[in-house]
Amino acid sequence: MKYIDVFRTSDRHEHSIIKNLFDDERLDYRSHGEVTDNATNIGALGNDGLRIEVAESDRDKATEIIKRSGFLGQSHNIAQPKRRKPQIGKWVIIVLAMLVVLVAIILFVWFMNA
Repeated sequence: MKYIDVFRTSDRHEHSIIKNLFDDERLDYRSHGEVTDNATNIGALGNDGLRIEVAESDRDKATEIIKRSGFLGQSHNIAQPKRRKPQIGKWVIIVLAMLVVLVAIILFVWFMNA
């Protein structure tokens, strides 16, 4: 029997949820990457992530189950925050002001002792 890759993730929780849904529907599937995930605890990234393959005859049913669960067709990317303008200018002004004050104190003490 030929198996087709229908789900791939690096999140072990998503992987477990999909496996549980497939078990409930009694789909014939194979799971890859769990051993590496548990051994390295880095989401099996060195092993192309966690994958689930289903029998070719169950492909449409598996895709429907994944869509119903909300994992397929939705972007899981976290929105990139807008890049802020660096605050270096403010710190440069503060450091220069402190330097001017320090020089003024040194000159004041030097001339007052002479």
